[in-house]
Amino acid sequence: MLLVVVGAVGGGWFLLGEGLDRAEKWISIVGVCVSTALSGGGLLLGWLTWRQTRAVSRAAPAVTAPGIGAVGIGGRSSGEIRTDVSGVAESTSPVPGGAAGIHAGGTGSVAVGGDSTAPISTRVTGPDAQRRQ
Repeated sequence: MLLVVVGAVGGGWFLLGEGLDRAEKWISIVGVCVSTALSGGGLLLGWLTWRQTRAVSRAAPAVTAPGIGAVGIGGRSSGEIRTDVSGVAESTSPVPGGAAGIHAGGTGSVAVGGDSTAPISTRVTGPDAQRRQ
């Protein structure tokens, strides 16, 4: 704060000795420099804020697939996802959540916490399916 006051007083003292015409030119030059610096700072602050909000939005959401053959996707999926569960009478008890609250608790279930581009396939054949054959 003290440096700003000393700089302003020194600048004013300098401009008093320059005369009106030259002082006006100096003020214009300083104004352009200050305006450019503040604009650059604003752009930098805006970019940092934009980057931070994108990072937050990319965080994996909590995804749960609790049932038999259930599928839970927390992002975009462009790959084929197949679950084939047969001959299973009951679902197993859910497994506690993995990383970032992502868990597949049902038999043959799939939980993906982010984006998926690869095909995913599960197949579970239980004892009940073998008895029907």
